Amino acid sequence: MHSRIVGLVLTYVRSKGGDGDRLIRELGLPKTADSDVEVVLALPVLHAFLEAAEREIDDPFLGVHIATAYRRGIFGVMEYACRSAPTLREALHRITRFRALMNDIVVVSFEERDGIGVIEQRVAVNPICLGRHANEFFVATLVDQARLLTGQSCLPERVWLAHPRPKRTGELVSAFGTEEIEFGKEANGLAVASAVLDLPIVTSDPSLLAVLDEHAEQSLAQRPKTQDFVGQVRRCVRERLRGAVPTVETVAADLRMSARTLQRRLTDDGTSFARLLESVREELARAWVADPKMTFAEIAFALGYADQPAFSRAFKRWTRKTPSEFRGG
Repeated sequence: MHSRIVGLVLTYVRSKGGDGDRLIRELGLPKTADSDVEVVLALPVLHAFLEAAEREIDDPFLGVHIATAYRRGIFGVMEYACRSAPTLREALHRITRFRALMNDIVVVSFEERDGIGVIEQRVAVNPICLGRHANEFFVATLVDQARLLTGQSCLPERVWLAHPRPKRTGELVSAFGTEEIEFGKEANGLAVASAVLDLPIVTSDPSLLAVLDEHAEQSLAQRPKTQDFVGQVRRCVRERLRGAVPTVETVAADLRMSARTLQRRLTDDGTSFARLLESVREELARAWVADPKMTFAEIAFALGYADQPAFSRAFKRWTRKTPSEFRGG
């Protein structure tokens, strides 16, 4: 996946006295990650990076804090189109239209009915989306930038997040401006009144907006759609990963192709069936271990491990924590 917040996080960590170079080394990030516009990395690596950044500076609300340290222009043409839009409503429409320019696995939707507008972010086949800190960054950035662009409070009616409820939520209430926050929803989003969507944007520029829209549409048309197939395979793996490890043959049959064709197409997209299976297992494990309603034995079985110790060893390899340590925070 492509991520534009890695450099922002590294800058913030360094500003708080943390060792950004160590994070780069330990997570195998490019040496230029601080200055790169975007960094290409696997979703589990993004999860691990943000968790390591939290530990490095002991900041459980890392996502909210990097949202307030927002660096103008981080989201390129999409961001400038939003800044040039006439109203908050039109800005949100541009996020949904142009989000593929920023990230190839994230889906953002926006709809309005009965006087309420809803913008929501999902990640295919990953129940905790981009992980706690990136999830909270998404919502906090929407709220904070809406306030800056309109000069108004822009209080949401309610907010929901994909990850489980953290031990403390007071800082989230302060950042989002509402106590109506739900967790474990497999999506991140917020609902705002239509009156808020009507608010004019103080930096609106219709002439510039026309140019930016045209440029963004052309960029979308030229962008390769390599992730569609990978997403289909991930979806099949997740659906079959319930007490048994899916094989390349069974997943290929689900997609009505030969195992050889499946492997070749994954290779063309820069991955393999084994790596993809491992990635799905890790993403589900992180979500399920964070859910106190599931026992570790149940998780081990659901992910196809022979026993709980085998699962625990795999989980510690992914997260550097045992399942108990991860669940305890």
